[in-house]
Amino acid sequence: MPDEYYPVPPSFGSLMKRQFTEKISVEDSIAQNISLYLASKPKEFHFDHNYGCIIHGYDFRQLRDTPSKDQIKRSVEEYLKKFEPRITIIKVDIEITDVEEKVEGGSPRICRYIQIIISSTLVQTQERLKDMKFRLVRYS
Repeated sequence: MPDEYYPVPPSFGSLMKRQFTEKISVEDSIAQNISLYLASKPKEFHFDHNYGCIIHGYDFRQLRDTPSKDQIKRSVEEYLKKFEPRITIIKVDIEITDVEEKVEGGSPRICRYIQIIISSTLVQTQERLKDMKFRLVRYS
């Protein structure tokens, strides 16, 4: 397994000019891969209609109930097992927080933050990685 990876998205400008392209660590590469998955909707990726996080199909206002959170957790775990063989999953957690934000010249609005926390180890070294935290936001 290589020690360095190219970032997603890559710097096409440097590639076109045949310049040095900065590389990233395996940990950053894994985090970018997961972030891309979480930002993608199912059926959005032309070459694999199963790729994409089911969280986009949920009304974020109804995500407080345990069955929905459990279904999202299972979906993320399945994705990681299928598309991210560089890590072994220890735990996937979902935290939901509501924050009232003031809007200049208007009524305050509620933001729902959904944070997905992934605890894992690196397969190659069995090293426990720092927990990866990804946050999705929806406004009401």
